[in-house]
Amino acid sequence: MRLFIDFLPVLVWAALAAALVISMLLASWILRPHVLQNSEKTSSYECGEEPVGPARIAYPYNYLIFTILFVVVDVLGAFLWLLAASSFRYDVAIVWQTLIFVFIVLGSIGYAMKVLPEVYLSGKETLQLYNQAKMEYAATQPEEGH
Repeated sequence: MRLFIDFLPVLVWAALAAALVISMLLASWILRPHVLQNSEKTSSYECGEEPVGPARIAYPYNYLIFTILFVVVDVLGAFLWLLAASSFRYDVAIVWQTLIFVFIVLGSIGYAMKVLPEVYLSGKETLQLYNQAKMEYAATQPEEGH
């Protein structure tokens, strides 16, 4: 019974958080404008210009790869910070395991950076697909005489 009494504030805060989330979702659903969706509403929007080509083109992989590498390095830093703050850092076995872990992670990052093709890092593939879609769109439009 004592454990339940100690845990009661956590349950109260969890219930309040759930009630807040549910009330905000319900309020946004009630307050939003209920408009029928038409082709104009569901079309792609490109800063006021007419959409050119399909909305689904090849994503520049360099952003994705660098994001993943950043997350890996960030997690590595968090693990090393936790190790530095713990009392296990004085154990020789823990130090060697940590060094092996760091070398494996850094080796895999180096391998990923070496293996990545230049096409994905430069974004040439995405630019080529965009220009191709733009030319196809221009070919379908009637020419205007000036």
